Amino acid sequence: MIYCMSDLHGEEDRFHAMLEKIQFSHQDTLYIIGDVIDRSPGGVSMLQEIMAADNIHMLLGNHEQMCLDTLGPNSVYGSRDLWRQNGGNCTYRHLLYISSARERWEILRFIAGLPDHLEVTVGDRVFHLVHGMPSEDPHRRIWDRPVPDCIAPFPDRTTIVGHTPTCFLTGRMDETLSIWHGDGIIDIDCGCGNPSEHRRLACLRLDDMAEFYV
Repeated sequence: MIYCMSDLHGEEDRFHAMLEKIQFSHQDTLYIIGDVIDRSPGGVSMLQEIMAADNIHMLLGNHEQMCLDTLGPNSVYGSRDLWRQNGGNCTYRHLLYISSARERWEILRFIAGLPDHLEVTVGDRVFHLVHGMPSEDPHRRIWDRPVPDCIAPFPDRTTIVGHTPTCFLTGRMDETLSIWHGDGIIDIDCGCGNPSEHRRLACLRLDDMAEFYV
């Protein structure tokens, strides 16, 4: 089976609970559409778990990009403040004060090599995976957001995104978050890492579009 998750934001317990719920095995494949790190403390450990797994594939999210802009070899001026404002302190401290220099280098090298979009064919259906929104601009691919009435980005494939908690698309801020289905686009960010009691981790099985929540 082929599964898709996004925006784990350090919630390692939910991630492992989801793997158990879907009975994830070596015969399955998992795509994670970015933002594994930040806001909650388990992000670095999950990155290392993903790096060690042959059947888990990760895309670049804006939070991984902020980490790379801050700690990578080509640091960007002002990136540390932007990252801190977006919940990066727990990842920053872990990489600098808990991880060894080699572990930090391996993680940053892994992040630097992540693709920012990917196309996956499952049966007779093609999926375009991207953290933010499809675009010719790499910056927009990880930072742009869908709107409730957006037109299908592609006529012949389904786009799956994260980045935007689905409550901002449904307008229902006081309800438990669920996967959002729009015109040719699906948002699977159900709020992990946010303080809301309505947040959940969502997982979409691409073989039959079954939805799972933890």
